[in-house]
Parts: sequence; structure tokens; C-alpha cells
Amino acid sequence: MKKLTTLLLTAAIALSACTSPTPAPTDEPTPDGSAPLIMQTTPATANTTPNAGFYRTLNHDEVVGVWISFIELTGIFSQGRTYGRNSHVQQTEAQFRAAFAEVLDNCVSLGINTVYVHLRPFGDAVYESEHFPWSKFITGDIGRVPTFDPLEIMLEESHAREISFHGWLNPMRIQHSADMALVSQDYLIGQWYACDEKRGTYIVEHQGNWYLNPAYEEVRELIANGVREITERYNVDAIHIDDYFYPTVDSSFDEAVFTDSQAASLADFRRTNVNAMVRSMHDSAKRGNPNALFGISPAAGLSSNRDKLFADVELWAQNAGFADYIIPQIYFGFNHPTLPFVETAQKWAALTANSPVKLMFGLSVYKIGTEDTNAGSDPASRLEWRNETEILRRQIEFVQTLPEYSGVVFFSYNFLFNKGHVTPAIEAEIAAMAGVLN
Repeated sequence: MKKLTTLLLTAAIALSACTSPTPAPTDEPTPDGSAPLIMQTTPATANTTPNAGFYRTLNHDEVVGVWISFIELTGIFSQGRTYGRNSHVQQTEAQFRAAFAEVLDNCVSLGINTVYVHLRPFGDAVYESEHFPWSKFITGDIGRVPTFDPLEIMLEESHAREISFHGWLNPMRIQHSADMALVSQDYLIGQWYACDEKRGTYIVEHQGNWYLNPAYEEVRELIANGVREITERYNVDAIHIDDYFYPTVDSSFDEAVFTDSQAASLADFRRTNVNAMVRSMHDSAKRGNPNALFGISPAAGLSSNRDKLFADVELWAQNAGFADYIIPQIYFGFNHPTLPFVETAQKWAALTANSPVKLMFGLSVYKIGTEDTNAGSDPASRLEWRNETEILRRQIEFVQTLPEYSGVVFFSYNFLFNKGHVTPAIEAEIAAMAGVLN
């Protein structure tokens, strides 16, 4: 009898893991991409008429921004202030507030008015969430509830300095393989991992990490609901995603659902899925707060986006309904053999000409003083960041001449302000570009 009871209980748990509650509808486009696309010819403006009853967002006409990744946040969350250590001692609320205030004061000193802060790097949350577990980067353990809400503090300190706060999410990437079994079945990703039918379909493992598969409507609804809860509950100024879309071109990632779809090609199928996901995220951000922005920071190469990441950035840059702003990561020098800075920036400017989408440019601080091993064999390109000076200043001055220019964003905070990363070459570049930022 005891054995029978155990078997029945085990079966019930497995069944519940495979039966997910139906999320609220998101009004996203159909999987075949048939939702209408509306071309806009009116230039975008930074400040729209605010919707009454919602937080009035703070977003600047000309952005000077910086990305603050989970690696940098970990140094603030942990008293050890080192990402990657096994030991983790959580900061007190007062310590965390003081540490993040220091980060923001550093930003102000350089004229930075917008921060892009990692709020969900691996299917986790640096805020109170119904859909994702608390991040291990706060307390050291997935799902452990911290003694304070970090996002509330970061928002208070940012807005006190007139700094716009954009919540940076990775929508498809979730837990490392070693962490996946630790996610509670209180969350859909935990249920899907426990379900034989959805583990490998709804969530897929690739090279030691798990990813959400946007081919499924229920997955896209989870991603969309995870956006809405942030703009609905917190006074964020925008939601932001980067260039992490499909992690591989290998057909095994989604072979079964692609076969069932009868789509013309795997590439078209994946681009349709990403388009649907991006549009639903954009719309959900607006449902939570119509004043909030939604922005994307794609890779710089148009063909790589389209054919390797399956991100239809040309569609997003030219049409309403996908993004309010776009920040291509043009982390290349003037002499790069395939993505030279001037030509690449001009292509992105042409894409957003007469578009409702604002254009900023992502710039690489971390390459200053280094050899660019991805810039071919010609020393003029490979050694450009090591041998030439004032590259960032010259890049900023060039993009400021483009009619579509709305700002620049630097990757990343550590390379601007952390003594362990800032070299003499970087210090010289910062001094040179400061004059064109203020």
C-alpha cells in the first residue's frame, strides 16, 4: 500500500510539471508572422505625452549610457566584490545602497545619464518576480529571498541623480546546466525542466546552458509576462535586451517543432519566432506602463543578425511595434576589415532614417590598448586599438554628425571605472572623450 501511494504521488508530481497554467493573453502576432506591420515616417521624439495614472518615465533626448552587467552587479551584491567566487556574503541594504550610489556617482562624473542594468541574466530575477526565481548573484543561492529589494534601491538612487534606468533582460537564455535542477517548480521553467515532454522542447540545453525556445506560444507568453510585471510594479524607464537570441544555427535545437510547422525554411521559421517574441515584449512593456520604452542592442553585423542569430534587425529598425530605440554594438575600429566603424555606423543610420526608432551607438571601452584578434591579419586593423589613440573620441565625433544620432552607450562600467580594469591607455581615452560628452 505504501509503495502504491508513493507511485501515485510521483505520477501526480510529474503530471503537474507537464501541465502549465494558461498565462494571460499577450495579443502578440500569430506564429506565421501575419500581424500587420505599420511603416512610420514621423521622426521619434524622446519625450511623449505621459499617460495619466502611470509612472512618468525619465528618458533623455541625447543618451550617454553605460551597460552594467551581472558580473559588475555581483561585485556590489557580494561583500567579496568578486564575480565567480564560491563564497558569497550578501551586502546589507545600507552597504548595497552605498555601493550602488558610488557606481552612479562615477557615472555622473563622466556625464552618463542612462544606465542599462542587468536584471535577468540567466532566467533569474534581481527583483521580486512571480515568473522567475531570485537570482543567485544576490544571495549566492537560486531562489533565496534577499532581505531587501535591490531594484527598488537602484531605482531610487538613479532617479535621485536624474539618471534614466533601463532594465536589461536576456529573454531566451536561462540557467547554467549545473543550476537548472535547483529551480523550483513554483516557476514554469522549473516545471518544464521536470517534464519529459517539455525538457528539450520548451527549454533546450546547448553547450552547458539552457535556453527558452520561442517557437512555442506558451514560452513567448512567459517572456512577455516577465516584462510586464517589471514595468507594472517598478518605476523603470525602459526594458532593454541585447543580442542573445538563438545560440546556434544547429537544427537540433528546434528540429521537432520546425518539422511540425511546415515552414519554408528553418531560418525563416526562427526569424518569425524571434519577431513574435520581440513584438510581444515591446507590447507587454507598454501594457505595464505605456510611458516605458523598449529597446534592443543587437550585434553590429546585419548578415550575422539575420543568418546566425535569426534577429530581423532591419524590420525592427524600420517599423513601429518592435522597439523604441536600437543600439547596435559597433565594437570595431575604423580599420576593421569587414565592419569598419564609419561604414557600419552609416548603414545603421540609413536603416533608421525616417523611422520611429531612435538610434544610439554601442562603443567598446574594453578594446582600448588591446590587440583585436578578430580583425584579420593586417596590423593596421589588428593593432589599431593598441597603436592608435583617441579612437572613442573620434568615433563619438563621427556619429554626432549623423542626423539619426541620439547618443552613445559604453561597454562596460568596469572598463570605465574599476581600477582592476582601467589601464593607462583607457585613462587617456576617457580624458580625450570627456570633452565631447559634456
